[in-house]
Amino acid sequence: MDDNKLLKANKNDNSIKIMIAVICVLALLIAGLCVYLFAFALNKDDNTTDSSAPADISDAISDPVSELSENAESSAEVSDDPVISEDISSDTETSVPEPSSEETVSDQETSTEESSSPEEEPEHRWVINYLGYTYLYNGYGFEQFTFSSNIVNKYTEALNKVKSLAGDKRVFNILVPTNCEFFSIPASVKREDDFYCASQRKFMNSVYTKTDPSIINVDVYNTLETHYDEKIYFNTDPNYTHLGAYYVYYDFCKASGLTPVVASSYTQKTLNEQFLGKFFTATGSERVMKNADKFYYFDIDDLYSCTEKVYRGSGNVHRTGVIFADTSSYNYYTFLGEDAKRIDIEAAGDASRSVLVIGDSAAAPFITFLVPNYGKITYINPSIYSESIADMLSGSEFNDIVVITYNTYAGRLLYSDLEKIAGK
Repeated sequence: MDDNKLLKANKNDNSIKIMIAVICVLALLIAGLCVYLFAFALNKDDNTTDSSAPADISDAISDPVSELSENAESSAEVSDDPVISEDISSDTETSVPEPSSEETVSDQETSTEESSSPEEEPEHRWVINYLGYTYLYNGYGFEQFTFSSNIVNKYTEALNKVKSLAGDKRVFNILVPTNCEFFSIPASVKREDDFYCASQRKFMNSVYTKTDPSIINVDVYNTLETHYDEKIYFNTDPNYTHLGAYYVYYDFCKASGLTPVVASSYTQKTLNEQFLGKFFTATGSERVMKNADKFYYFDIDDLYSCTEKVYRGSGNVHRTGVIFADTSSYNYYTFLGEDAKRIDIEAAGDASRSVLVIGDSAAAPFITFLVPNYGKITYINPSIYSESIADMLSGSEFNDIVVITYNTYAGRLLYSDLEKIAGK
């Protein structure tokens, strides 16, 4: 009996202990939950009030209007980055209070204008097109130039062939460097795009050392380099400008003993304020379009009269002058009128003097300046002329022979074209 009472007492004691333990656990859980809720509420208040506050206490109590003004100035400083500029401009529009003065309005408009027209990143890439491969850099177009000793040998062999057929006549060789020789492109960009332009100075010197000693090499390199800043090349076209051609003409006159006409004697006229050349038509680049050229020319016909006979496949065409400002398809045809295989010019110069000019598109503007110096000028474009000129070279029709070409053409096809028309 006593044992049963003792067992019952132990059970009651254990139940009390369990209840006390459960109550303690519940109390601890409730206390922990209270602490968690208190900490969460405190943290939420901190996030609401301090997430954008500066570390310095004096900054925290600064005038909010002045802070917004500083932010607006900061947005103008980084406006060359289109992404950052747009974000800051948007933030400013939604957080800046209504301006209280005309000066504030003006400041806002200036900041918005700057951020809405950010500076564009330089464009540099290759484009495959009907010209072959065109390299674009920041709105300019370029032809890559390369050469080898084999190319130098082939070109000089063709040139020496011309001289052997010409006999005692004077033969002039004019190699014209292209824009990529003088234009500055960062080396890192060239490496990135694998754009390599061989030294045209080295190519020209290599040719000069291998030509027949009786050939007169007219070295125009230094003159074009000296006057490079005078816009002697187009941005959007592979050719040089009329002014660039004048400097080549001037050097030719010095080498040939002719008297050059001073450039200021001619009236300079503008044909097109927005000339877009072959680099644009071949690539359609928006950056090139924005870098359009001003196309101007010297009005040779205004001082000297002459007539042309143009040889076409469909027949011959006769016309007056060497400057044709009414060309609509391609402004560069202002010089001589078109890209014909042969053009004969009855010029205003000494009737006893005649010249045969063989060359690519570098020849056309150059020839316009020869009008006052020769009585007869014949132009042969070897890229499209297929007949032999051996009789022209060996006959008595011409006093002088001029071969003029851009280095790019000399390094690619001119030697084969010269061999073809000069005869082997």
